[in-house]
Amino acid sequence: MRIIAGSLKGRIIPNVFDIKNVSPSSDFLKGVLFNVIGDDINGAVFCDLYAGTGNVGFEAVSRGAAFCIFVEKSPELISMIINLSKQFGIEDKVKIIKKDSLKALEKGILDEYMPDYIFVDPPYDKGFCEITVNTIITRYSKREYPRENLAGGEDEKNRSINIIVQHDKHEILSLEYPPYKLINKKTHGKSFLSFYRAD
Repeated sequence: MRIIAGSLKGRIIPNVFDIKNVSPSSDFLKGVLFNVIGDDINGAVFCDLYAGTGNVGFEAVSRGAAFCIFVEKSPELISMIINLSKQFGIEDKVKIIKKDSLKALEKGILDEYMPDYIFVDPPYDKGFCEITVNTIITRYSKREYPRENLAGGEDEKNRSINIIVQHDKHEILSLEYPPYKLINKKTHGKSFLSFYRAD
């Protein structure tokens, strides 16, 4: 795996296919994801839930995200993310949280950061996608919050978090999780990318 665009283009992320329940996003899927986001990633705060190797979060920072929160419970993978952050020289642009992603959401660990994008990529065939989306919406549905510390000094309000879910084609997600609606869907092989945003 590699970072495919931006300031870190070409940097290598080790393969970890031998680690149980870890199946990193392919370079192709990453390309599709960030082509949909486009220039909106510039200056954004990105959260990589179920981060694994941090593959997608590192791509976000490379392409211009101001900050990335990695949430991962595996000590081995957390160690990898820490080491890669140092190698890439971006320690000041990341927060690494060693915790189960659902528990992190339920405990409000993201409250301090209020990301613009939350990327959800749990292990397939476990039913975590819909549970995670509902948990995000319950806690972080469209509301006022300041962003002065993480987004260039601007005090932006009434922003809606963008939720992006990578899931198996057999795991059918709803078209709506009010007030969120499916606004885009991309497919590649057995994987779907579903993009949700509130009205």
